[in-house]
Amino acid sequence: MSSELERRTAIIVVLRCGRAPKEIIDLFKFPKATVYSIAKSFKESEDIEEGFLTPKRKTPDRSQVRKRSVDFIDVLVKGFWPPAALTSPLRVLLVGVLERDTNKRAHNTVDSLKAAIIQAVANLSREQVAHAVGRFRHRVEAVIVKGGSWIE
Repeated sequence: MSSELERRTAIIVVLRCGRAPKEIIDLFKFPKATVYSIAKSFKESEDIEEGFLTPKRKTPDRSQVRKRSVDFIDVLVKGFWPPAALTSPLRVLLVGVLERDTNKRAHNTVDSLKAAIIQAVANLSREQVAHAVGRFRHRVEAVIVKGGSWIE
């Protein structure tokens, strides 16, 4: 690779990082004419490609953001909730225990992983399950009392 090509590549890389030609001259001690010539051709090619190398950031229209937020809240108010919430305390506790037990070693096959999961479920103590269900039970009872509506 020629030194001229290396110099050109270095200048373009630094220009892509958003540096000014003056900074490139001070940093690399390249000739001013070379840096400004390459910067000019880089800027022209960037304009032709319509920001392909450095796309312009789009700012969201604030009225649209508010509108989407209101729509999203309406969906929640209408009673939409996933049937198997990923953040339910019962799931978090039990799956956490199972993952801890099954991920102790790497599994090369799906059958090996399935066997480890079955063994971890079989090794769950009744106290662990009772504790998890006990922590979750008051939430279920609160939903029943509220008639299925939102609870705190």
